[in-house]
Amino acid sequence: MDPILAALPSSLLAFVEGQLSNDEVSSDDEMLEHFIHNGLTEELARQALSYRDQYLNNIYLDGFTPITAADQALHFNPYTRQFEPD
Repeated sequence: MDPILAALPSSLLAFVEGQLSNDEVSSDDEMLEHFIHNGLTEELARQALSYRDQYLNNIYLDGFTPITAADQALHFNPYTRQFEPD
């Protein structure tokens, strides 16, 4: 698990991952403010944003995401229809 984001409660972590995966229109600055407004510190918000490209470009298996599983993240490969390591 990401050592900086490890302190987040599971509900807040789910919120962060949901935003990273689904918000394609907000700028990084807008998303940073949104995270801070919803309870993250600026440091936590910036760390979460560092994962934005990964979450927008891949579908991850629940519990095996870049934030929660780091070296064991599994993304969906649409060609093989399987989850594969990053």
